[in-house]
Amino acid sequence: MSRFRNRVFVGFCLLLLGSCAPNVTEKPADLVWPVPPEQPRIRFVRSLCCLDDFGKSGRDAWLESLFGSSGTLRMSKPYGITTDKDGKVYVTDTGFRTVWIFDEKAKKITTLGGGALGTPIGVAVDAKGKAFVSDARGQRVHVFDATGKQVMVLGQKDEFGNPAGLAIDRSTNRLYVANSKLHKIRVYDTESGKFLFDIGGRGSDNGKLNFPTNIFVRNGRLYVTDTGNFRVQLFDLDGSFLKTFGKVGDTFGQFARPRGIGVDSEGHIYVADSAFDNFQIFNEEGKILLFVGSRGSDPGFFSIPSGLHIDDQDRIYVADQYNNRVQVFQYLSEKRRNPQAKVN
Repeated sequence: MSRFRNRVFVGFCLLLLGSCAPNVTEKPADLVWPVPPEQPRIRFVRSLCCLDDFGKSGRDAWLESLFGSSGTLRMSKPYGITTDKDGKVYVTDTGFRTVWIFDEKAKKITTLGGGALGTPIGVAVDAKGKAFVSDARGQRVHVFDATGKQVMVLGQKDEFGNPAGLAIDRSTNRLYVANSKLHKIRVYDTESGKFLFDIGGRGSDNGKLNFPTNIFVRNGRLYVTDTGNFRVQLFDLDGSFLKTFGKVGDTFGQFARPRGIGVDSEGHIYVADSAFDNFQIFNEEGKILLFVGSRGSDPGFFSIPSGLHIDDQDRIYVADQYNNRVQVFQYLSEKRRNPQAKVN
């Protein structure tokens, strides 16, 4: 009975929030960076914010059966983002203590967590469709199978000070967990849940960490937002230090509050900064190439961006916390900048 009351309460909160928030999923024409006449590299695609982004779903109908009309049901405070092999987008919501799953192919939106989550932060999905969700309040990582059933919990007392960003290397079945308060990256086997090893430890030397918040895995490398040291660090998947770049400051290429991190197919590194309300793009050597965004609520503007994810198609997802949405962009590779190249 208590679980039913909790669901009704969450549904009521969603109705209240949705009734006062505008739907900003409209795509403006040709919003690109840099602006013409420069060659565009990033294109705005759309925003994800609401339970009616793909039309009425079964969950909308359930809420209507309780309250009469669902209205525009909107995310509260999105933080972490990932995608699975089928293109579904997973978004943690610290306000509603759930994970939203946007399935564009099926034109539906569902949730994950079932009341088990305290403060969901990071999310990652393995090759079998298992979803891993870090819970900062509960100090553990919850594991759900492809049907949404909880099948495992990682973390004993004092094992996680504050689990944050997650990343999975699907080739080795390793889960990487940014452990902010313990200043480490903890590594687990995704199948057994067995702890494997730690990376880091508190400090400012190369390979040491100070409140790491977000991580990303691509091409055999682990990319870490070393937030308290105002830098990005790169490791191999066994934890050996490779390189670092970044320093504190308020000019292009520097960091004030770095959060989400991702890497595209050409090796460019993207870092969201909550203080700058943008994301910056660097080459592999840490040279600044471009930044996207500033403070605001229009498409391409941000209010406290947090998580960032890049999928296999070079789509860039940014959790725009205080605008209650996820903004989606496309990196324009040579083929995407010149579509005729595919034909000739």
